[in-house]
Amino acid sequence: MSLLTRTRRPLARLGTAAVLGGLALSAFLPTAVAAPVPPAVQVVVVGTTGVQWEDVSPEATPALWELAGRGAVGSTVVRNVRSSTCPAEGWLSLSAGTRSGDTTYEYPEDAEDRCRLLDEPSGRADVAVPAWDAYVTSAREGQYDAVPGTLGDILAEAGLSTAAFGPGAAIALAGSAGHVPSWAPVDDALTPALVDQLAAADVVVVDAGTVRGETTDERASGVAAVDSVVADVLDALETSATQPLVLFSSLADSAHAPRLQVAAAVGPLTPGRDAAGLLDSASTRQPGYVLGYDLTRTIVDRAAPGTTSTASHRFDGSPLRADGSGASLGARVEGLRDDALRSVVVRAAVSPFYVLFTVANILLQVVVSLGIARATRSSAGAGKDSDVGGYPLRWLRAVRTVGLALAALPTATYLANLVPWWRSPVPNLTVTAVVSAIVGAVVALCLLPAVRRRPLGPLTVVTALTAVVLAVDVALGARLQLTSLMGTQALVAGRFYGFNNTAFTLFATSTVLLAAIAATPLVARGRRRTAAVVVALIGLVTVVLDGLPSIGADFGGPPALVPGFAVLVLLVLGVRLTWRRVLAVLAAGAVTVSLFAVLDWLRPEGERTHLGAFVQTVLDGGLWGVISRKLSQNASNLVGTPFTLIAVGAAVLVYLGVRRAGGRLEAPLKLVARELPVLGAGLIALLVVQTIAFALNDSGIIIPAIAATLALPLVVATFGRVAEVSAVDRPGQSASSAR
Repeated sequence: MSLLTRTRRPLARLGTAAVLGGLALSAFLPTAVAAPVPPAVQVVVVGTTGVQWEDVSPEATPALWELAGRGAVGSTVVRNVRSSTCPAEGWLSLSAGTRSGDTTYEYPEDAEDRCRLLDEPSGRADVAVPAWDAYVTSAREGQYDAVPGTLGDILAEAGLSTAAFGPGAAIALAGSAGHVPSWAPVDDALTPALVDQLAAADVVVVDAGTVRGETTDERASGVAAVDSVVADVLDALETSATQPLVLFSSLADSAHAPRLQVAAAVGPLTPGRDAAGLLDSASTRQPGYVLGYDLTRTIVDRAAPGTTSTASHRFDGSPLRADGSGASLGARVEGLRDDALRSVVVRAAVSPFYVLFTVANILLQVVVSLGIARATRSSAGAGKDSDVGGYPLRWLRAVRTVGLALAALPTATYLANLVPWWRSPVPNLTVTAVVSAIVGAVVALCLLPAVRRRPLGPLTVVTALTAVVLAVDVALGARLQLTSLMGTQALVAGRFYGFNNTAFTLFATSTVLLAAIAATPLVARGRRRTAAVVVALIGLVTVVLDGLPSIGADFGGPPALVPGFAVLVLLVLGVRLTWRRVLAVLAAGAVTVSLFAVLDWLRPEGERTHLGAFVQTVLDGGLWGVISRKLSQNASNLVGTPFTLIAVGAAVLVYLGVRRAGGRLEAPLKLVARELPVLGAGLIALLVVQTIAFALNDSGIIIPAIAATLALPLVVATFGRVAEVSAVDRPGQSASSAR
């Protein structure tokens, strides 16, 4: 059989499998079905800033407690363009339906507060919003294509009447020209004014006030004022002839440190169903978590259902939902307070953790590099009884143990969230003890005689544990990843579900290595085709879990995973790689992610993930904005993160691992590739995955660096055992080398 025939068949099978797999994936996704347009409802929004669940109680805020008890509650994540959000930015995000900033504001040098004070408009009808030109300029200079006034424009286009009370409400309901149709101040006449507007307006927005301060005591007076406004709203609602949808949310932080904010919904949140239980949205998929601009989508969907305005495509949020759980309000609030506590405690612990994590990995790289260099320079290094193949036995065993510990560390940080360590009086010490215990258990398992005797035994344990923990967690909603040391941070408002870039990198690295491990004994027995099938199946499961919108929802993962696993399949089959075949597998990755994205885009707009949202962005002409934002973030990560040091150290270590060694000393990576050729192929496939992921994702250099923190310690540990095993089979080795 010619080489051409042998290579065509595997590629044809890979292509057929990709097509069939894509068709099978479509069964997991609901198709777009024309649904009847639900009836419109009146929407009342009560917005504020700086109110947290620790401020809310039956005694301190009786009106707000009563409002929350009537419906569903949650926490609003208000992150916009900076780490903390000012009041104007919170209201602007409601107006634009996406992240917005007030970045052009220059606060006085002697100002205690760096946020703009909201000035009230003058007049009552068709009034101009103060500082609107500054808001528009900030939006144009920003990276999120925000258009202040989008909400007001859509409501006006739908023919709906609106009423704004307070300066923040004016920002929310103003059109793109900066004018709001109807406005009134929040004063002693609020209740009768609201009664009049509830009888006439379709959408009413009330600014309940701004609360500032770091502590509960500092915020107490402001919170009491907000509660007084809520009481006036409740009094006015008693006169309403219909049941409006009432949305309450704190839209900005109370100080420079970000916090989760209060959210509540009362009334017909979805057609035919009143809000109850905990709030969430398709933006978060996490019970109790919503985004500030989710309210924008909710207002439009309930007040103007079936709107065809193209401006609604600018929204990044999704409609609010409620799970209908029957837990008491007190129990739900306690859970939300616990989420808020965890977000603050973990945020404070992340930086110290990553410093230690980076230092530990760099130290391992330095120790291994110095050990290789010293053994290479030593003319007597291969002859000592305490040496194995020229490398010191104690050194091999030490770096193996440390390598296994570092490789087990990422998974341990996720598993640590099974224990509520953030509630401890000394949370940093507690989480250190929990993570250390998990790491110690994994290392102990790897060093059991039955495991460590096998060259791939420890590698199998760590990669399988990492892959299984991440896969199960993502399938169950990514609760372990949310607000963990190496997971997603709720206060950042990045990813709440699926695979974020760190989790993807760990999952991709572990599954590629696991596929190589699974194929090793089959290739050794000459069963290359069976080995290729095993690798392809592991790759298919990995791609589905990572890319399926209902599970991993990872846009940048499949175009990296498909080529990587395809390369591994070809190498397992013994097929030589050429540029044409490499381009073919790259195209397969692009086709795969396009399939995921288009299928997600076919779903109803409010249910799409960021995959479908990206397709809509491309259709709306916003592709270049996404590309430029990712390039900018990639460039900043290249020089602005300690992970660059890990990546550089990894590159040096790889160079030392493959360069020609002196005397009888064999280069570590060459030794591993000679004794375990399929693992060597797996490392090549992993390099393909990480190179593509580095180019496509906005985390940039962080992706290969994270991969190195898992792969290199495992390779170091495997090298130590391979060196011991191979030394036994070489003539002239001392007996002590076989221990």
